Amino acid sequence: MNKIFCISRQGSISAGRNNYFTHLIRCSKQRNFANTAGKPQRKHHYFGLGLLGIFTGFVTYDGVVNDFIYSGASIRFLRSVKTASLIAIDYFLLERHVDDFDYDLQLKQVHLKSAGRLLETCLLNGGLYIKMGQGVAAINHILPKEYTSTLEKLQDKCLPTTKADVQKVFIKDFGANPEHIYCDFEYTPIAAASLAQVFKAKLKSGEDVAVKVQYGDLQKRFTSDLGTIMFLQDIIEIFFKNYNFGWILRDLRKNLVQELNFENEGQNAERCAKDLEKFKYVHVPSIYWEYTKPRVLTMEWVNGFKVSDVERIQLEKLDLKDVDLKLFNMFAEQIFHTGFVHADPHPGNVYVRKNPKTGQAELVLLDHGLYEFLPESVRLPLCEFWEATVLRDEQRMKSAAQKIGINDHMKFAEVLFQQPIRIHGGRIKTKLSESDIEYIQQVAKKNFELIMGTLKDMPRNMLFVVRNLNTVRAIGRQHGDVVDRPRTMARYAQHCIYVKYNSIRSYMFWFYRRLIFEYNLWATSFRLSCFNLYLNILCKLNRAPSSALTLLTDIREQNFD
Repeated sequence: MNKIFCISRQGSISAGRNNYFTHLIRCSKQRNFANTAGKPQRKHHYFGLGLLGIFTGFVTYDGVVNDFIYSGASIRFLRSVKTASLIAIDYFLLERHVDDFDYDLQLKQVHLKSAGRLLETCLLNGGLYIKMGQGVAAINHILPKEYTSTLEKLQDKCLPTTKADVQKVFIKDFGANPEHIYCDFEYTPIAAASLAQVFKAKLKSGEDVAVKVQYGDLQKRFTSDLGTIMFLQDIIEIFFKNYNFGWILRDLRKNLVQELNFENEGQNAERCAKDLEKFKYVHVPSIYWEYTKPRVLTMEWVNGFKVSDVERIQLEKLDLKDVDLKLFNMFAEQIFHTGFVHADPHPGNVYVRKNPKTGQAELVLLDHGLYEFLPESVRLPLCEFWEATVLRDEQRMKSAAQKIGINDHMKFAEVLFQQPIRIHGGRIKTKLSESDIEYIQQVAKKNFELIMGTLKDMPRNMLFVVRNLNTVRAIGRQHGDVVDRPRTMARYAQHCIYVKYNSIRSYMFWFYRRLIFEYNLWATSFRLSCFNLYLNILCKLNRAPSSALTLLTDIREQNFD
C-alpha cells in the first residue's frame, strides 16, 4: 500500500513538474514572439525617422544654399501633374454622357472648369508657366472660348512678390534699396507679368519712370521649370502618340533664356525704335541705362491702355479701323522689311494712347525681351509667298515656299494665315465664320502630323513670326475683324518687294504685279456690289423675298470651292 502510494505520489510530482515546465515553455514562446513582433515595428519606426531626417536635411540644405529652388520645383511639378490628371479625368468621365441631350452644355462646363484649373496652376507656378498660358490664350480661333477668355487674364494678372524680394534684387544688383536710387519708388506693382513686375518711380531729376524688376528666384528656377515642362511633354507623348510639341521648347530654349537679361531687352527696345521711327504713330519708351541692370530695367513712363480694350478705344473717340491698320502695318514692317520681329505682341504689350495734338491713335510697344531676326533670304520669299497666296497664284506660292525650305505650300499658307486656304474661288477672309473655325479644328485633328511636319520644316526663326502673326490675328478678331489683315499685310509685302528691287525692269515687274493685285481686289468688291444691286432690284420688283438680301452676307462669309 505504501509502495502504491509512493508510486502515485511520485507520479503526481512528475506530472506537476511536467505542467510547470510546459508553462515555462509557453511563457518563453510568448516572450520570444513578443520580441520578434516588436523588432519589425522598431525597424519601420527607424526607417520612417530616417526618411524624415533625409527630407528635413534636403529641405534645409536647399533653403540655405539654393533658396528652396529645388523644393519649389518639386512642388510645381506635383501641382502640374495634379492639374493635368484632374483635367484628364473630367474629360474621360464626360465621354460617358456623349448621348445626353445637354452634352454641349456639360462640355462647356468642363472646358470652363479645366481652364480655371489651368489658370490657377499657371498663377501659382509663375514664370515660364504663365508665358506658356499666354501663348495658349492667343489661339482663340481653335481652342474653346472658355479656355482663351479665362487664360487671357494671364496677360497682366500674376501673383505679385513681396517688398523684401524686390529689395533683395536691388541690393544684389545695385548695392542699395530702391529708395536710395530713386527719388520715389512705389512698391505696389502696376503690372505683374510672367518674368517681372513693373513699378512706378520718380528719378531724382524729376522724370516719372517705369521700373521693371525681375522675380528674384526666376533665373535659378527657370532651368528647372523648363526641364519640368519638357518632362511633362515627354510623358504626354507616351500616352498620346500624336502629341509632339516638345521639340518647339527645346529649339526655342536659347531665345527664352535671352529674355531673362533686361540689358538685352533695353538694346532690343532701342533697335526697335530706330527701325520704326518712320511711323510717327509708334512710340517705344526710352531706356535709362544708368538705372538698368540685367534684372532691373528703367524706362520712360507712358500712359495708355491695352489695345484689346475696345470700350476705352471707343470712349476716347478713336477709330478702331485706324488702330488696326496701324497695328498691322507696324508688324508688317518688322516681318517683311527690317526682319527684327517682336515675338510676344499680346495686348498687354501693345498700348494705345491719344495724341493730344492730332487726336489720332498712337501705339506704344512694350516688352522687348523676346525678338527674332529674319534674314533677307527668308524675308523676300515670305513677301512673295504672302502676295501669291492672296492672289491665289499657286505656282508662285509653291516656288516661294521652296525658297524657304517648305515642301507643302498649302499647309504653310494655312499655318501663316490661320484659316482655310482654297485656291479655286473665294478669297483670304478678314473674318472667320463658325464653319471656318470648325474646318480648322478638323484639319488640326486629321492632318496634325502634317502640320507639325510643316512647322519643323520652317526655319527656326519663323516660329516666332508665326507666334507674332497668330497673336496679332487674335487682337484683330477681338476688334471684330474690322480691317482685312491678310490684304493689308499683302500690300505691305509688295511694297517691301519694291524696296528690294534696284532696277527699272524689276520695278516695272513689281508695278505690274501690283496692278494685278489691286485689280483682283477691286474685281471681287465690284462683283459683290453688282450682286447686291441685283438683289435689291429683285426685292423692289417683288421678284424675290426680302430674306434674299442676306445672301450677300452669306457670300462674304463663305469661301467657294
